[in-house]
Amino acid sequence: MQIFSNKIFSNSLWMMLEKVISIFGLIFVTSYVAKYIGPENFGKIVLAATLFNFVQTLTWFGNQEILFKRVSKNKKMGLNYLFNTQKLRILLFFLFSTPILVGLACFTDRLTLIYGIATASATFFLTQDIYTIYNNAVLQSYINAITNMIGLSVALAVRYLIIYLELDYAYLAIPILLVTFFPYVLKKWIYNKNEQPLLNKPKKYWKYYIFAGGSLVVSTLAISFYTQITSLMLAKLTTLKELGIYAVAVTLGTAWSFVNISVITSVLSKIYQIKDDQMSYALIAKLNGIVIAISLSAMTALFFLVNTIIQWLYGSAYLEAQYLVLILALSTMCSGLGTVSARLMIKQESYHYISKKMALVALSALPISYVMIKCYGLQGAAYSVLLIEFLSLTLFNYFYKNGLIFKIHFYPFFKKSFQSN
Repeated sequence: MQIFSNKIFSNSLWMMLEKVISIFGLIFVTSYVAKYIGPENFGKIVLAATLFNFVQTLTWFGNQEILFKRVSKNKKMGLNYLFNTQKLRILLFFLFSTPILVGLACFTDRLTLIYGIATASATFFLTQDIYTIYNNAVLQSYINAITNMIGLSVALAVRYLIIYLELDYAYLAIPILLVTFFPYVLKKWIYNKNEQPLLNKPKKYWKYYIFAGGSLVVSTLAISFYTQITSLMLAKLTTLKELGIYAVAVTLGTAWSFVNISVITSVLSKIYQIKDDQMSYALIAKLNGIVIAISLSAMTALFFLVNTIIQWLYGSAYLEAQYLVLILALSTMCSGLGTVSARLMIKQESYHYISKKMALVALSALPISYVMIKCYGLQGAAYSVLLIEFLSLTLFNYFYKNGLIFKIHFYPFFKKSFQSN
C-alpha cells in the first residue's frame, strides 16, 4: 500500500514549510539575541522555557494525541471534544503555572521573572490553541503554516527593533509572547468563519479528558521530564552560561526534526484509519525507514557545516556547542523513531503500557543525567540525552506485545510472521 497520497504529501510539505520558516527564523533571531545578551542571560530565557514546558504538558493532560485521533476518525466527535474541554485547560494552566511564577519571584532575579511571565503568557496561548490540532488532523496544515509565519514575522521584527535600539534586556520578553499570540488569534478567526464551536454537556467531556488523559499524562510528563531534565541538571550542577551553550547545541542538533514530525503526523492520520493490523505494521516499517533516511542526511550536513554555522550565527562564545550537536542529532533520530512507536501504541489504545514505560524512562533519566553531567559536564549532558532516547526507543519498547516493536524495527526479517497471523 502506498504510504503517501497526494493530500498527505501536500499536507506534509505545508507542515515542513511552516517549520522551516519558524525554526530557521528563530535560529537567526535567537542567535542575534544570544550574541546581544551573552550566554548567562540567554540561559535565563532557556530556564523559563524549560519550566513552562512542564506546564504545557500538564495542561494538555496527555490529550493531544487523543484529540488528534478523534478528529482524524470523526470530525464532529473530535470538534465536540476540542471545544468542550477548553475551559478545563484554562483551569489546569493557572493551577500549574502559579507556583512556578511564585518560585521565580522568590528565588530568582528580576530579569528571569520577567522572562518567566512572558513565557507563561505564551504557553497559555499554546495550551488553548486547539486549532493547530484540528488543522493537522483534517490535513489543512497550510492554515497553521500561514498564521505561524505571520506571528513569527511580527515577533522577529520586534526582536530586531529591540536589539537595534539597544533597549533593556527585559524588552525581549515582548516577542516571546507575540510569537504564540498572533497565530492563536488568526487561527481562531479563520476557524470561526468556517465552523461553529459545538458546546454540549462539558462535564461529560471533562471527566473523559481527565480519565482518558490520565493514562497518558504520566507518559507525556515523563517525556517532558527526561527531555528537560538535562537542562535543569545543567542549571543546578554547572552555570547558566553552560546552559546557554547547551541550548544552542540543542537548537542546531534538533532544528531539522520538523521534517520527521511533519511526515510522521501526516502519514499517521492515514494509518489511524486503517483497521488491518498487518497493513498498519507494513506502513509503520516504511515510515521508520523514511525517518532514518531523513536523519542520516541531516547528520551528514551538520558534520560538515556545524563549526561554520556556530561561528557565523552565535560567535566564538558558543563554540563549545559544536562538540554536542552531532550527538544531539543522533538522539533526535532516536526520538523520531520513538514517536512512531508511541503512536502505534496509541492507535492500539495501549495507554497503560505507555504510562508504565515512560515512568521507567523518566526514573532512569534522573540518575543517568546526574552522573553524566557531574562527571563530564556539557558533553555528558549530550550523551545522557542520547542514551535515554536510545533506551526509550529499544529496551523499554521491546517488551510491548511480545516484541512487536522489535519485529517492526526489523520488519524484513519478520514480514512472513506478520502475514501468517
